[in-house]
Amino acid sequence: MSAPARGGYAAWVSWLEAFRRGEDPSTEGLGPVRGGFGSYVEARLLERLSTAFAERVRQWQASLGDRIVAQPPDGPVAASAMLRDAVARLEPLAKLAASPLVPPALGASMRDMLTVVREGARTALEEAWRRGLEDEHVAGMPAQRRVDPPARRPLVGGVRPGRVPEGGARRN
Repeated sequence: MSAPARGGYAAWVSWLEAFRRGEDPSTEGLGPVRGGFGSYVEARLLERLSTAFAERVRQWQASLGDRIVAQPPDGPVAASAMLRDAVARLEPLAKLAASPLVPPALGASMRDMLTVVREGARTALEEAWRRGLEDEHVAGMPAQRRVDPPARRPLVGGVRPGRVPEGGARRN
C-alpha cells in the first residue's frame, strides 16, 4: 500500500472539518481521493467528504430559509436578487464538486445535488413572493387568518353609538 503523493488522510480530515464548519480553506497540499489510502480508509474519507458537503448544503438551505422568513421577497425582481446572492454562496460547494481531487462519480453526484438545491431555492423564493401577494401580514411573522371587521348594527330606534339623533340632543 503506497501513500498518496500529497496530503494524507489527516490533512483531508482537517480540511473537511473546517469546510463543514462553513470555512473555505484552500485545497493546496491535498492529494486526490483515488487509491493510495487503502480501501477502508478511502471509504471513510469519502463518507466524511459526503457528510461535510451535505452539512454545508443544509447550512445554506437553512440560511436562505431564515432570510426568506425574515424578509420575504416582495416581487420577482427581489426574489431573483435574493436567489443570485444565495447561489453565489454555493460557489465553494460547486468548486469542490468540480475539483479533480474528488472522484468523478462523487463530483457528479454533488453537482446533481446542487442543481436540485438551486431549483428548490428558486421555487421557494417564487412561492414566497406569490404568497406575499395573497397575504397581508407583518414580514417575518406567519400569515394570520383574515377576520372580517364586525358589522356595525343600528341600535333600537335606528341610532348607532356615537351618533346624535335627529332633533339635535343626545339622550342618555
